Amino acid sequence: MAEKITIARPYANALFELAQKQGSYDEWSQVLSAFADVVKDPKIKILIEDPSYTSTQIINFFAEVKDGDLITDTAKNLLKVLADNDRLFILPEIDLLFKQLRSEVEETLEAEIISAKPLSEDQLKDIATALKRRFGREIRFSCRADDSILGGAVVRVGDLVIDGSATGKLKQLASALFY
Repeated sequence: MAEKITIARPYANALFELAQKQGSYDEWSQVLSAFADVVKDPKIKILIEDPSYTSTQIINFFAEVKDGDLITDTAKNLLKVLADNDRLFILPEIDLLFKQLRSEVEETLEAEIISAKPLSEDQLKDIATALKRRFGREIRFSCRADDSILGGAVVRVGDLVIDGSATGKLKQLASALFY
């Protein structure tokens, strides 16, 4: 079977072209992100893969789980096409590819910042400035707190991971001591 990203590419390209024509990057980014979140849930994955559910039931399910305002006729069509072809599982990859295409056109980068505790506006501004200087592009980022990293932060930009977390430093130390 082809890799998910390969299967997702034509869908992402078509949606990106549609978003360009409509000038609706933000709307489609929200829709795809919401749909990807739904599909990532293990309980929902089981439900979606159940052949006893029709495409219409699955679309209605998405509308119930996520804000119904996101489910436009075009979004319903996307869900229907994916459901009819047993491809709802590629929604996270479609979301990822759409974001990459948008970043290229807008000359921005998507960054994810994971910190031990919520960061202040000044800290976020400093991180954005450093990333902009390093990559030469505007940075859009999402933030989340994860106390399992103990302290510091992990920054993901594309396939680059900058691990400044306490857990990451401890792993590096352990690796240096024992290997």
